Amino acid sequence: MIFGAYYFCDCVQEKKEMTMERIVSFASGAFDRRSLKIYLCFMSTVFWGLIFLAWLGYPAENKYSIMTHTFSFLGSYDLRHSPVWWWIFSLALLFWGLSTFPLVLYIYRHFRKLSLAGARAGAFFLCLGAFFIILVGIFPDVKTPLTETIKVTDIHEKVAIIAALGFVLGNFTHGALLLKDRFSKGPQLFRHRYFLPLYSIWLIILFTAVYFQVKWTFVYAQLKEAARASGEPFGSSWSEAMNTIYSFPLWENVLIYTLFIFLVCQALILSVDGPASDD
Repeated sequence: MIFGAYYFCDCVQEKKEMTMERIVSFASGAFDRRSLKIYLCFMSTVFWGLIFLAWLGYPAENKYSIMTHTFSFLGSYDLRHSPVWWWIFSLALLFWGLSTFPLVLYIYRHFRKLSLAGARAGAFFLCLGAFFIILVGIFPDVKTPLTETIKVTDIHEKVAIIAALGFVLGNFTHGALLLKDRFSKGPQLFRHRYFLPLYSIWLIILFTAVYFQVKWTFVYAQLKEAARASGEPFGSSWSEAMNTIYSFPLWENVLIYTLFIFLVCQALILSVDGPASDD
């Protein structure tokens, strides 16, 4: 009986050690194809599940719509947004940022086979994006004053811009590395059959969003001048763009959805067409 107790304790200890090893392995981005799929499914389910709950908690009378409300309004405790359940959105962004780091390391393990410097640059930009996504959750889009001249929303806007810039630069860096591999004279490390449509779709959406936002500055100026000439009242650039193809909230939401899908698809493609590193 004593020996049985010792054996049971040894088994429990061994199981704990194996579990810790797997956690450390996953945290460092050392996924195999099966575990990667499980991780991505878990990551997507938790993040979008929390976003769905944040949407459900948004007061019906405030009429949330991607045509008029930015993604961050789900996490704003202003009375005109979501004063009760705003924290679910913040929790979602904290989870997204933290869960992205193992994914970045997984991507890094592939690209460092091609270029160590390039892989480090790509990982740095994506980690920058992930870290500032966490800060977006910590600093919601609210007008609560921090100092006499700075409000929480001021910090929110700046960290959101840096987060977006980090992800975009990271994706461009990896795209440049893929082009280098595709057109190098030596043997190719990646199979490129799925990367082209992935990047094509992402770039089309990205540049379409930029196009409509830039075009709106000229369209708005013309409409405002016409309204002034006729003596009619005319709203701000933000309000007049609502519920049109020029709406900033519309394209911000679309780009965030697209970015998440891009990162998940890129990891899945790398699990098949990338030069995985086992160390």
